[in-house]
Amino acid sequence: MEQEQKIQYPCAWHYRIIGNSKEELYLTALELIDKEFIYSPAKESSKGKYHSINIEVVVSSQEERDAIFAKLHHDARIKFVL
Repeated sequence: MEQEQKIQYPCAWHYRIIGNSKEELYLTALELIDKEFIYSPAKESSKGKYHSINIEVVVSSQEERDAIFAKLHHDARIKFVL
């Protein structure tokens, strides 16, 4: 029986968000995330239709982590959140 690993908070948490433009994704993240984060561009699809960026943010709890995910997930400008 495997034990579930406990996450120690505060910790850095990574999200990858995918959408139509890296610039739009970055501006959307700035608008939705109420704290400082580290941004780095990631891959784009082979035909250039989709782009992704990585976001690293320090979260203080599971609730905060889930709230950020929910904000990103429910925004129409973001197609996917990983």
